[in-house]
Amino acid sequence: MGVLGRKWTTLILRDVGFRRIDRFNHLLESIPGLTPRVSSMRLKKLERDGIIQKAEDKDSVIRWTLTEKGEDALPILMRLIAFGSKWYAGDVFDDKVPRSLNEIFTKPEAQAIVQRLYES
Repeated sequence: MGVLGRKWTTLILRDVGFRRIDRFNHLLESIPGLTPRVSSMRLKKLERDGIIQKAEDKDSVIRWTLTEKGEDALPILMRLIAFGSKWYAGDVFDDKVPRSLNEIFTKPEAQAIVQRLYES
């Protein structure tokens, strides 16, 4: 919890892991309220902890991806999302209707993670 429990960290992990958002400015756009300073601090901490890694392409564009350790954290995040969407649907969804993980994650990459969760 020392790593994943910090404010904004799970949302950054969600966006890099599930949404495949891999650029700094795109992360800022996808997470309302996240400031550049805090985003930078969280990304550096996640990198130090071996959860994400940055790669610079030939155009000097930095992209963030999950490491194997980060990929292993996705089922944990998925369980938290499942809990929230079931028990706190009134706070999470405008229509207040609980949803399954399959209803929330419709992209094939996320569906594969959902499937692995049900198999374990």
